[in-house]
Amino acid sequence: MNRRFFLSLLAGIVAACASKKVLDPETEPGDPGEVTDDRMLNGTKIMDGHNLYGVILDDEGHPVRNVPVSDGYRYVRTDDNGVYQTKADKRATHVYYSLPAGYAIEQDATSHLPSFYRRIDPSASDIRNDFTLKKLGGASTAFSFAVLGDIHIRDAATAAQFKSGAMARIGQYFKDNAPAGPSFGISLGDIINNAKDPETYGYAKSALGSADCGNGRHLPFFTVIGNHDHNARMGDASQSGTDGFDLGTALNYSGAFGPTCYSFNVGAVHFVVLDNYISQKAPTSAGSALSGQGRSGLSDDVWKWLEKDLSFVGNKASKMIVVCQHCHVRGFTDIPHRDELVAQMSAFHSAYIFSGHAHICETYKYSKVKAQNGNPVMERIHGVPMGNFWYSIYSPDSSPAAFYIYHVNGNDFSSWEHICVHDAEDHMRLYDSNDVYDRPTDWSHQYAWEKESLFAGGNFLLAHIYDGDEDWEVTLEHGGESHKMTFANKRIYDYCAHSHLANDNIAGIRTSWKYHWDSSENWWYIKLDRPASELSGWRVVAKAKFPGSSETKTYTCDRITRSLTESV
Repeated sequence: MNRRFFLSLLAGIVAACASKKVLDPETEPGDPGEVTDDRMLNGTKIMDGHNLYGVILDDEGHPVRNVPVSDGYRYVRTDDNGVYQTKADKRATHVYYSLPAGYAIEQDATSHLPSFYRRIDPSASDIRNDFTLKKLGGASTAFSFAVLGDIHIRDAATAAQFKSGAMARIGQYFKDNAPAGPSFGISLGDIINNAKDPETYGYAKSALGSADCGNGRHLPFFTVIGNHDHNARMGDASQSGTDGFDLGTALNYSGAFGPTCYSFNVGAVHFVVLDNYISQKAPTSAGSALSGQGRSGLSDDVWKWLEKDLSFVGNKASKMIVVCQHCHVRGFTDIPHRDELVAQMSAFHSAYIFSGHAHICETYKYSKVKAQNGNPVMERIHGVPMGNFWYSIYSPDSSPAAFYIYHVNGNDFSSWEHICVHDAEDHMRLYDSNDVYDRPTDWSHQYAWEKESLFAGGNFLLAHIYDGDEDWEVTLEHGGESHKMTFANKRIYDYCAHSHLANDNIAGIRTSWKYHWDSSENWWYIKLDRPASELSGWRVVAKAKFPGSSETKTYTCDRITRSLTESV
């Protein structure tokens, strides 16, 4: 060997050993070791000015490449050595990764909520956080998950109702059905009902982690920040209307639940969670909602983060995207970045927006924007498990307190289910249009279907199908024949439910009943030659259909509802 070449090689080896600490022989395989003086981590040099870094390994100690990692503002990916690095944004509160497909959801040992983030101090000169991902065995392209609309936990009592009701039933569902693939839940915001003390967050976290699926496992619930989860008193009034003010209002939430914008992947589905409430002005009085005054939409910071997140998603045309946000945006054209969001989603095979906020069940199609499978981008607005703010089991649109189970097969939904908390078989209510609802009480508000011109002067059978939409097939079966019922295609009030809320003595509802109701668009009707109550040997059959799937679900009902009760 040439002497000059040998000396040069030796000098290089010595320099390398000096710059990278040699691991102790006892060190476990895959241990990335310590960062040395010139900042080498697992074979990667940490660049000058980068104070936020770490390494992501799998459970066998191998580096996991191309994992997106963010502090909420800057977004990078791990290199071939599993190392990520960046300069922390001065506004950052957490560092977190976007879970790649094929890996398990890590859960906090105490809360059972997903644990994909670490809290950070962005001003620190050295912020190292490592993560370990556990590989899933087998394919995970078929799976099921639960979804909750607004919860509004305000105290120990409402948390207990939530635990014993919706969460117990969700846990039982996964016990009984044992669906294939990984399972989890998503809570779509307004988790807290304006109470910002740590005790209330403790109630909410404990409740959200309580869905016992058996064998010592609890369903991990991802969370979304809602407008009532913002605390506008945390902001600086002098910055009213700026991103800086909005960011401050999320500090209570992020301290309890972590990042407000993040993503994760399961099978062929990319889930994105967004903060889409821009808090702009502090409350005007001590008694007003702590969320203050604001608007639905994506701030510029959130939009820039989202663009980067989606840029990291490969093969979009073969995947489904589910964007989870609190405020519904269907039909509104003046919401910041609404159109850009829907346009970005159209690059995916199938595309859905999940939202809450309205406390109603509704499906909206962005008919002019198609995903790659040819179906419109769709927004699903979710009913609530709390009913009427925990005072009544009936929600503002009169649907019962409920949760949802979604079933995925590949890159689209095979089906979904709207499951009532107090009666899993309750999917619709049927009415005779001749009925009038009244109570001999001091309120004595009278309601009649003739308030709707559509039903005036005739005998109609009405069907309120809580989570139905225009694609469902609904028929009246009578006398050996099947008669198609017509989709009303308009928002209608449920007058039976309104009479119940306005006239019955329901604590907390009587004094403010007008605020606690809304109309629903999920109505079907058929005109008869006699009052519906005079029919015999009949039933209504509703066949649920799902875009991108040949699967159907069939629900039936054969009785007229004349009054509602709270006897559960």
